[in-house]
Amino acid sequence: MARPTSLEQSPWLPSFGWWPHPDEFGLTVVLSTHHATTEPASFFDVVLRGYAGSGEPLWEHDVGRIVHGEDRAVQLDELDIPPPPTRNGGVVEIHAIRGDRSPKRNVGFVGMWLDATGRGGGGYLIPTIPIRGQKKVVKRDDLQVIPGVVSSRDVETEIVLLNPILEPTRARLVASSAGGLVVEGEWFDIEPFSAWRSPLSDALPRIRRLLAQDSGIGSLAVYSSHKILPYFGFRRAGQPLVSMDHSAPVFA
Repeated sequence: MARPTSLEQSPWLPSFGWWPHPDEFGLTVVLSTHHATTEPASFFDVVLRGYAGSGEPLWEHDVGRIVHGEDRAVQLDELDIPPPPTRNGGVVEIHAIRGDRSPKRNVGFVGMWLDATGRGGGGYLIPTIPIRGQKKVVKRDDLQVIPGVVSSRDVETEIVLLNPILEPTRARLVASSAGGLVVEGEWFDIEPFSAWRSPLSDALPRIRRLLAQDSGIGSLAVYSSHKILPYFGFRRAGQPLVSMDHSAPVFA
């Protein structure tokens, strides 16, 4: 289970996203109540945590209380926190606990936003995602698909995989061309509460040859032993990362 000590404090689940290394990105956590509810009496107590390699956070920042209609932006550059120990980055947790009521039905979290601005340009704006690390409950919930990747001399797709649970997670990348040709990578491990990051051509050395007849464009399947959070972005040769996005799970 993800972050048991947090879950013991409240029935509201935390949500997670990538904590990039500050040498490459400046990260701002955007806390907004407008999308969470329209009830004027609602209020939220928010705590941020950063992880890299274990379930014990490297840092914790108590944002305090946010009332309905209020927005707040927390820049990590302005906090006295350590950087993640590897260039891959780590995992940032946003635990927004709604104090005026308990969760209803299956909606047990309050998602927020991460704004990562590249030091040399580019970046992304993306919502945080809840994850429990549970065993399989539906067919093929171990498969997530990135429908469009690029791997050529000019443009390379960069993949970031997050494992925000207390168990090591195995992952494997499988790329396919428009003509149905496939290249499969080996299984590899992502440690608990860690980020894995790689250019696609490093993870799948034969992918450029595979996609050479299709202008370098193909698709990517991410298999994992537990649910993970995949991100992908595009980097021109010698240029900063242009943008990043989050891929969606595929359910059968």
